[in-house]
Amino acid sequence: MTEPLPARVLTDPRFTDACAQRRIGQIFNLARTLAGVYPARIAQLTGLSTSRVTEYMQGGREVTSITVIERVADGLGIPGRMLGLADRAWESSALAVAHQPPQVPETWEILDLLTGSSASDATLTHLEAAVADTAYRYPSAGPAELLPTMHRQLAAVRTLIGRPQHLDARRRCVRILTVLSGLLGLAAHDLGHRTHCEEMFHLGKVAAREGEADELTAWLLTMESIVAYTSGRWQEAAALLGRADRLALTASPRRQAWIRANCGRALAACGDQPRALAALDQAAELLERAEEPIGGLDFFTTPRLDGLGGESQALLGRHDAAAELLGSALARRDAADVKGRAVLTFDLAECRLQQGDIDAACGLAQTAFDIAEGSVVQPLVLRAQAFQRSLGPWREARSVRALAVRVRESGAQLARM
Repeated sequence: MTEPLPARVLTDPRFTDACAQRRIGQIFNLARTLAGVYPARIAQLTGLSTSRVTEYMQGGREVTSITVIERVADGLGIPGRMLGLADRAWESSALAVAHQPPQVPETWEILDLLTGSSASDATLTHLEAAVADTAYRYPSAGPAELLPTMHRQLAAVRTLIGRPQHLDARRRCVRILTVLSGLLGLAAHDLGHRTHCEEMFHLGKVAAREGEADELTAWLLTMESIVAYTSGRWQEAAALLGRADRLALTASPRRQAWIRANCGRALAACGDQPRALAALDQAAELLERAEEPIGGLDFFTTPRLDGLGGESQALLGRHDAAAELLGSALARRDAADVKGRAVLTFDLAECRLQQGDIDAACGLAQTAFDIAEGSVVQPLVLRAQAFQRSLGPWREARSVRALAVRVRESGAQLARM
């Protein structure tokens, strides 16, 4: 049995009525509109073909097979009684608990208990490693999955900072707080919570000043610039990245490359082609010199550079070069990074549109939504809305109208998060 549909879907009167009447096509349509579960994912969960799922959703075929209805119940986590079936094998009074993994203590939590009132070197080392691992996992795991872990880590840092500490231990605590604030600020932005996003970045800046680590301040400013950029505040993003670049002299080449590449993208959005291309070239040179292991805050790789470079080329109107870089980035990007791959696919769709192939552009945009499945975050919604605006002159085309439905659905899904 897979993860069930949210309780708000299972209790929705439209959904319960569709289940009572075994209207499988309507069940699938409601799973899409209420929970963001699209045909390809429904097919994967139920063992049906995507074409068969689409047929049901369009009303072209009725479901009478008990075997298919059982597949739907088990695949979407619908209790058997809702579909007139016997209780499924996975059902129990503790169903909600069964789907949550046990909360296993992290090593830093156990070490903190062992070492008493002040934070030991071992506790801080393990906590630093745990937070760095969270930062590395964020692109593929996403905000909803990692928020409980980040909140536990934030609570631990708060407790440690409240204790009497040696100066070095306190400085390490506030540096950990800087990183957590940046991650939580970006997570709040991804979930559409602007006020909390601003609060976390403000906290991060206060912590960064006390931590006295320029390379971490540069990292935090770059994270904040990503929020500004995806929100359409390109001048602000460029200014933040300029400050980050000046503070990053002691950072690793890999991290400097990340900052320069983001700077190139922001400058391209501002229309400054010479400086944008120069920044991207510098990022490539820095990445070639990078010898430090990939992990933690040093996650930047060539596929990520190609992605930022492709988006920059598109912003500068060089769509052939952009399409080549974006194709390369997508081919090598980690499959688990659904947000990044979906946004890159929208960028490639924009290139196809500017090259005059409207249907291919809309097809790629539909693929971007399929990649993201139910993992809708604000940057993806904003990118989809911007792409839809680009399609304005062709708004009556069938492919454009079909895409508009999914853009609206993504916005509605984000609003419910």
